[in-house]
Amino acid sequence: MPVSRSPHVRTGSAAILLSAVLTACAGSPSADAPADGTLTFAVDVGPDCYDPHVSPADITAALQRNVYDSLVAQRPDGTVEPWLARSWEVSEDGTRYTFHLRQDVTFHDGTPFDAEAVKTNLDRIADPETGSQYAAQLIEPYASSEVLDEHTVEVELTEPHAPFLQALSTTYLGFHSPTSIEEYGTDLCNGGARHVGTGPFTFTGFTEGQQAVLTRNDDYDWAPPTARHTGPAHLAELVIRFIPENSVRTGALTSGEVDVIDQVPAADIATLETAGGARIVRQDSPGAGYTYFFNTTRPPFDDRRARLAVRAALDLDQITETLYSGQYDRAWSPLTPATFGYDEGLEGGWSHDPAEAGRLLDELGYTGRDGQGYRTRDGERFSIELLYDPTYQREDRITYDTAVQDQLRQAGIELRITPLGDGSYVSTRDDGEYDIIAFSWGRADPDVLRTLYHSGQQLADGGANASRLSDPRIDAWLETGLTESGPEARAAAYAQVQRRIVEEGYALPAFVQPRVIAAAPAVRGLAFDPSAWPVFYDVRLGEGGSQ
Repeated sequence: MPVSRSPHVRTGSAAILLSAVLTACAGSPSADAPADGTLTFAVDVGPDCYDPHVSPADITAALQRNVYDSLVAQRPDGTVEPWLARSWEVSEDGTRYTFHLRQDVTFHDGTPFDAEAVKTNLDRIADPETGSQYAAQLIEPYASSEVLDEHTVEVELTEPHAPFLQALSTTYLGFHSPTSIEEYGTDLCNGGARHVGTGPFTFTGFTEGQQAVLTRNDDYDWAPPTARHTGPAHLAELVIRFIPENSVRTGALTSGEVDVIDQVPAADIATLETAGGARIVRQDSPGAGYTYFFNTTRPPFDDRRARLAVRAALDLDQITETLYSGQYDRAWSPLTPATFGYDEGLEGGWSHDPAEAGRLLDELGYTGRDGQGYRTRDGERFSIELLYDPTYQREDRITYDTAVQDQLRQAGIELRITPLGDGSYVSTRDDGEYDIIAFSWGRADPDVLRTLYHSGQQLADGGANASRLSDPRIDAWLETGLTESGPEARAAAYAQVQRRIVEEGYALPAFVQPRVIAAAPAVRGLAFDPSAWPVFYDVRLGEGGSQ
């Protein structure tokens, strides 16, 4: 017999404190504030693919959250509330979820949202032909969906999956209209009106590399309980502009060209608050912070000593403090502190130790020095390479990488920083032809560690195991975290994973970057969701906002 679960289900997801919304600074919007208007939001990078079923990119999920709704909504404390599903039951063995859907929801094209639409979307995500790079991994044990009646669907998993409901709350598992899937299924990576969801905005305009235009869905009346109002969005239009240069993005805000900017450079925060009159709001980001992943399947990083030598040679406190003006924290764990299961016991677990770095390099046989001071073994320099894609790497992170390069030079280690564009980066990365790659990964659940470190999540197979790790202990702990429903048992399993990664030096967590946005004084009601993505459904523009 199925066990009835309250919709208020704790998934063991991040117990994240919702950032103070902008109205906390400016007071609630007045009753006579205009309900119409255009808000322009400038971001640092545009999606490479607009289909959340396919793309793993944060920007895809953040932008398309306005277009696509989910079955459930995650609250900041990790509990899960009804959204397009009004209730659900879970079988005693945790492998069958029966969802009872709202009956008043329609897609932007007028197609009813029903059980068949849920089945169509979940089947599409799981189909290898879709080429999902992340969504399929979020529901890896998905077996099938059965339509019980027009508004009831039963989802079967091959095994219990503790983060299943949290995964269903993300944009990656949002719902396309079955009609748009049929007509544009192979073309949904491109932006524009082909994207048909049930969300508060419709995707009406798209200029590649420049901007996306979303228009209010006037029929919208099924907001999640996490929202602060019901009915259609206040904004008539939301324009997302892609401005990669930090200085240009900041200048666009101060000049009034845009209303909100994302990824505010740490050095600009104080200036924007004082001289620019902007309001700065930050949200601690869950998931994995900016991390250097060592390729453990080839020299030199198949040897633990090489990994630990690099770590000991770096003063991450000094780099992070200097480059980010004290606005960001250095990292100690593969998880950020905002993520459920973060192990505080790892803090202070290693230090900048040039002598230890030198000892390890000596053990590896790099006892000589060449004319530029780099360590050598049999005349060969200790030289490693960091690859990155210049299209998507943020400029402040390249600056951080350069500071790392400088410190490693002092230890006699040559770090070459190499940009690879035009699609070469992905193929080189997937083939494992690199020493180090670096990135962050957001998710409001510690299952993000499975994406990054499980042996079954290799990059070439759609995962993000950039260390190319195959560690049976880590696999076992990650699988425990998947099947245990209790938060304490899950946290214990993920603590073991974090400690093992740090002890073996499989990766080097560098810094924790919060989501920092700046908004013009006219913007009211902007908040973050648990993934640290800004939410525009409740936003109004007061006097002075762009129209």
